[in-house]
Amino acid sequence: MSRSERGGGAADEAVLHRFGYAQQLLRDMGGFSNFAISFSIISILTGAVTLYGVGLNAGGPVVMGIGWPLVTFFVLFVAAAMAELASAIPTSGALYHWASFLGGPTWGWMTAWLNLIGLIAAIAGIDYGCAQFMAPLLGLRERPASFMFVFGLLLLSHAVLNHVGIRTVALLNDFSAWYHVAGVAVVVVALACFAPKQPVSWLFTNTFTTVRDKPYWYAFLGGLLQAQWTYTGYDASAHTIEETKNARISAPWGIYLSVVVSGLFGFLMLAFVTLAIKDLNATARATNPFVYIFEQALGSAFWHVVLWIVTLAMWFCG
Repeated sequence: MSRSERGGGAADEAVLHRFGYAQQLLRDMGGFSNFAISFSIISILTGAVTLYGVGLNAGGPVVMGIGWPLVTFFVLFVAAAMAELASAIPTSGALYHWASFLGGPTWGWMTAWLNLIGLIAAIAGIDYGCAQFMAPLLGLRERPASFMFVFGLLLLSHAVLNHVGIRTVALLNDFSAWYHVAGVAVVVVALACFAPKQPVSWLFTNTFTTVRDKPYWYAFLGGLLQAQWTYTGYDASAHTIEETKNARISAPWGIYLSVVVSGLFGFLMLAFVTLAIKDLNATARATNPFVYIFEQALGSAFWHVVLWIVTLAMWFCG
């Protein structure tokens, strides 16, 4: 790569010309903003929290202590491959263009449709989950009309912000990245200082499961879905690559570092939450095991604080 290709501005535009594209979008995103959008979409305070009960019931504390790092390790290989492709083919079509260039139009067509369907489902699912958390916090009665009203407002808020422009979204994602780190810090510090704790070995040796008709290894594999579902959306750094300065360097690092940082902070949060469990069987039976742990360890007042932290993180994720 020549020196001009490593730079931004005219060099970024020249790379697009090599692929037959003219620069259409404004490059308003810096390297941190590019990282922040993928980090926000991974959102450990969304995926790891909403699916905490899935992991706990399937494989118990071992899913958090061993399962999360195991999934992170393998996802890093996928992220590295995506980062390499983002550097080589820095177009905002991302997965669609990569598949088209490497496999031909048919693969590109299939990838584009699957990616579009996945994005629609993911955005709807994230905002749906956010509405489920937000409606009770706002004191709205549990009626379908009230819930759908909140759900509709959440979707509208994201549509408006994206319509305003990439600079606004980039600023929100910058804040979201720090918000996620701070949110995890609040959870970890509160549990570390005030909650009763199990021995650390419990996190790596307790093979609890509520799956009675299958061997433990089978249940453990099902519990890995908690982490696998959380690690989605880090290709967002590539989707915004034509709006990123110094794109061939910033976007690949954005993809890879979003997984690295999520893996580290996600493990810290899950470890301290799991070590704060008092009664494993009662926690597994709870409607929301994550909330139940805080309620039992720190009381209902802090439970509401955590719920608001998680709900706002879901909004940023959406």
